[in-house]
Amino acid sequence: MTKNISSSSFSSSPSVRQRKNKAVDSVKDAADHTSSELLKFVETDGHFSLVRNFHLADAFTLMNAFCGAQSLFASARYLITSDPKHAWLALWFPLFGAIFDLLDGKVARWRKSSSMLGQELDSLADSLSFGAAPAFAAYALGLRGSLDSFFLTLFVCAGVARLARFNVTAATIPHDAAGKARYFEGLPIPSSLVLVAGMAVCLLTGRIEPGGLPIALAKERGYISGNGLTFTGSLSEYLPHTFSARGVPLGMFTIDFSSQLAKVLQLVPGMRAKSALQWGQSIAKIQGHWLAFLWLGWAAAMVSKTLRVPKP
Repeated sequence: MTKNISSSSFSSSPSVRQRKNKAVDSVKDAADHTSSELLKFVETDGHFSLVRNFHLADAFTLMNAFCGAQSLFASARYLITSDPKHAWLALWFPLFGAIFDLLDGKVARWRKSSSMLGQELDSLADSLSFGAAPAFAAYALGLRGSLDSFFLTLFVCAGVARLARFNVTAATIPHDAAGKARYFEGLPIPSSLVLVAGMAVCLLTGRIEPGGLPIALAKERGYISGNGLTFTGSLSEYLPHTFSARGVPLGMFTIDFSSQLAKVLQLVPGMRAKSALQWGQSIAKIQGHWLAFLWLGWAAAMVSKTLRVPKP
């Protein structure tokens, strides 16, 4: 005769209760740690009270944010001028930001001056330098389709969510004897530098799109030569002919159901056939690059709970 084991009896077993109590204690310890760190921020009515709460490590963190902002402006300049030197700057600045991101942690440990203010600054700077800046650089260099921009937006949102989760769960992750976390949950957002390196290869091989400046005017100013963009494509002459194509690698695709949508819109009273077709083409014609799916996959890896990356 079999016995029915109720969920209440299972949940009341000693092993389950022990795991639950351990998890609750970890969360409480993390909350107590956060509260003690928050007390270090001294709020006053002074005009520069925020500046007085900064530590030396926070200056390096702000330089990380500075590099991220400069990368965004460099990408915008490339879109306006088609000058590849701005594209190069857009890719170099996230690397400079990573150097400052590495130094701020070392300085904080050296000065023993870590704080919740510094932790929040670090997350905000990382979301700028390793989230928004690489995504906008990818858009500037060619991923400009409607689906591309949607995937790039998801990438930025995933990076922000991953940083927020890190701030909340950092104290609950197992640490070694030195107090260092053993692993990352999901890909850390600085891993986007791998994508930045890939864009640099595309820039070297000429597999990018020009900016918004008319080609004739860009050639007149010397930004674009007859063989492609200057300062780019320098590796193309060493590649086989089949690898010397132009444009974003892997090409693009189009999903077009504008005619079907136009037929549906024509059923709306007062809707003309021409207007219905225009609406259908503007809404139901979706374009994107296959390479954008790499950014989507990267976003999924960043927010993954089960993917554990060993911390160096």
